[in-house]
Amino acid sequence: MTNLALVNLDDLKVLMSEQAIPNEVWGTKQVADFLRISISTCKKEAISGNIPAVKVGAEWKFSSIALFEHVVRRKLKS
Repeated sequence: MTNLALVNLDDLKVLMSEQAIPNEVWGTKQVADFLRISISTCKKEAISGNIPAVKVGAEWKFSSIALFEHVVRRKLKS
């Protein structure tokens, strides 16, 4: 028996990426390197809500999967 489901292609791409990328907590330096931006720009983007992040004490923390999804969605819009 074959089960078929209608799935949004964008959602499928994100789901597949979640299987390949471990969910890690990254710091500002790791995210800046991943996005190829400066650390100060990374902090500004986090403060403005342009990239997914949470502030823990004085530091910003980022989910690797949430960031990858953010990049994928941004690329799909362009």
